This record gives sequence, C-alpha cells and structure tokens, in this order.
Amino acid sequence: MQPNDQQPLMQVFVVSDFTGETAEHVAKAALSQFAADSITLQRYRYINNKERALEVLEQAESEKAIVICTLVDHDLRRWFVDKALYQGTEVVDILGPILDVLEKRLDHPPLETPGLMRRMDEEYFKRVKAIEFAIKCDDGRCAEHLLAADVVILGVSRTSKTPLCMYLAHRGFMVGNVPLIPETEPPKEIFEIAPEKVFGLTVQPEKLVDIRRERLKLLGLDSEISNYAQWERVEEELQFAKNLMRKIGCRILNVTNRAIEETAQEILDYLRA
Repeated sequence: MQPNDQQPLMQVFVVSDFTGETAEHVAKAALSQFAADSITLQRYRYINNKERALEVLEQAESEKAIVICTLVDHDLRRWFVDKALYQGTEVVDILGPILDVLEKRLDHPPLETPGLMRRMDEEYFKRVKAIEFAIKCDDGRCAEHLLAADVVILGVSRTSKTPLCMYLAHRGFMVGNVPLIPETEPPKEIFEIAPEKVFGLTVQPEKLVDIRRERLKLLGLDSEISNYAQWERVEEELQFAKNLMRKIGCRILNVTNRAIEETAQEILDYLRA
C-alpha cells in the first residue's frame, strides 16, 4: 500500500482504564516525529476488564494496529501485554515499567486506581480558579460576582478578611470579601446571598486599635492624628458592622488573637456540618 492511498498505512490504538489522555499525549509526541499523515490514532477508554480488553486486542489484530496502553491494574496489564504479544500485536506498555521500578524502590505496591492524576489536575485547576475569584472579589470589588461565591466574608478594616479569603481559596473555595464602612452603602448582593454562606468578622476594640496603629506606623503616618485608629471610630465601625451582620443573619466570628487557620477551620467545619 502506498502513502498516497486513501486507506491509512498504520493504526495506533490508545488503550486505557481511564480517559486515555496520558497515553494519547505520549503517542502524539512520538508520532509527531514522523510527520506521517498516513498514521491514525484511535482511543479506547475505560478498558477495565478482560472482556473489553479482548475486544480491543481482536480488533488490533485484524487491523494490524500498534497498541499503546496505560493500564494501572497489575493483573489486567500483564494479561493484556502477554495476550497482545502472543497474537503478534506490537504493544507499548507505558506505565508498567515505571510502576515496577517504583514498587521495587519504595517497597510497596501502587494504588492501582485509574484517573488519580486527572483528579489531582482537577483539584489544582479548581484551586487556581478559586484564587483568581478571591483576587477579583477582594475588598468589595466585583460585587456582582458574589452570588457565585461559596463563602462571603464581611468585616471592618484590618480584621484579616483578605488573608482568610486567600487561605480558603487555596482549599478550593470561591470566596469574596466586603469591607464594612459606616459612610458607605454595602453592595446589595450581600443581602441576596444565603446567610449560611456569609461570615462576619469582629474583634475586640482594643485589639483593633493596636492593629491599626501599627499599620499606620508602617505607612509612616501619625496614629494620634488619624481618625482611623481612634477608639471612638473603631467602636463606631464595629457596632455598625455588628448591626449589619445581624440584619443579614450571618454567622459572626470573633477573630481576636486567632490565627487565620483557626478561623478558616471554623468556617470549614460549619460548611461541612
């Protein structure tokens, strides 16, 4: 058969007990080195028992296909490779040699669970998406997106809203935060979100005064002049925030002297209850 014939010269079967993406990537990387239009690639997914595997092998034999496989089940993989070689089908076992070496070096068998890397990838991209959301919805920005959030954090300035949001985002939760200021009308969206998704942060006034004064010092400003760190102003803001949180009906958390991780865990426990 000539390269210009309509029928392909060679078939490559990608066989996997999950989606087959790993094997397909490897196969395409190899095939790209030959720049051959006459090679076709066919993916067989979720081949997780001998009956289905035998069907693929019979088809591969009839079409004289090369088989590239990523089967994590030890017994099925060995049977599949031996059967392919017995019938004269060329087979490339991608995972087998790697798993065998790792098993020997680590002195324990692999999990043999298909799709673990895909699940890890999905978790990674979920976290990335959550972090992007937290950045976009930080400090009251993009309030129109808050309805899509898993968690919304409310609080006055310097109650660690942003660090808390980023911590939760790294756990895969879509989180936004809104600063509460007496002179500023809060976004209407916080009244439309289910109260169980909203968490208000409060803190002891004396602690907040200290935090704000330290913040002003870092900025090179006089804490005695600025209203930002004055006791009366702090109490006014905290009372305004508390009244608003009660109006919303959200859970109120006192974060005085608490680590971000502690507050985050309390929120996670509440969400999972």
